[in-house]
Amino acid sequence: MHGLVLTAAGASKRFGGSASKVLLDLAGKPVLRHALDTFREAIPELAVVITARAADLARVRDLAGDAQVVVGGETRQASVHAGVRALPDEAEVILVHDAARPLVRAADVRTVLEAARTHGAAIAAALVTDTIHEAGAANADGTRPLLRLQDRSRLLAAQTPQAAQAPVLRAALDRAVADGFEGTDEAAVLRHAGVDVVACPFLPTNLKITTPMDLDLARRILARED
Repeated sequence: MHGLVLTAAGASKRFGGSASKVLLDLAGKPVLRHALDTFREAIPELAVVITARAADLARVRDLAGDAQVVVGGETRQASVHAGVRALPDEAEVILVHDAARPLVRAADVRTVLEAARTHGAAIAAALVTDTIHEAGAANADGTRPLLRLQDRSRLLAAQTPQAAQAPVLRAALDRAVADGFEGTDEAAVLRHAGVDVVACPFLPTNLKITTPMDLDLARRILARED
């Protein structure tokens, strides 16, 4: 058995409006269901915990099927920790995925799972294609001086799913709490605990819906695939 924590507890502040973005319609079904259905297809033997805002619990439970739904925390890390604690002890590998990434592919889910089984921990990541400069502190007019050019051949943009062998992830999350460390993703939490993490190259189309423009782009991508 493997486990999935599907994070859907974000406040959707950058999306705007009062509705949670993962509950909005995307090609005939809520954003959250796209990700959930893909993981169900990819890994038949999968225990699923969905973290949700308290205000969304009833709606998410209606969509969750046999998945367990728990209230998320104040931060992503706290939400993931709550989800991990709710998973069965028998889970061999635990995957974490943003419900706001609805276009993830089943084949890529299995790739990250197998990499985590082999290496201990793995994440999805996209190659950076923009030119990246490190900048200094802002000037009075809001401009920022460029300090140095980054080698983009060595840079990856982290995505989800992210996965680790269950004892490794559980221990890393406990360590982060004990140390007062707050990571923005599971890779940061794992590396804080001294765990090596490998990256699996993913397509940029595994986008995260953050703004209404992202939702429109996801609709266009799905329409093109159909």
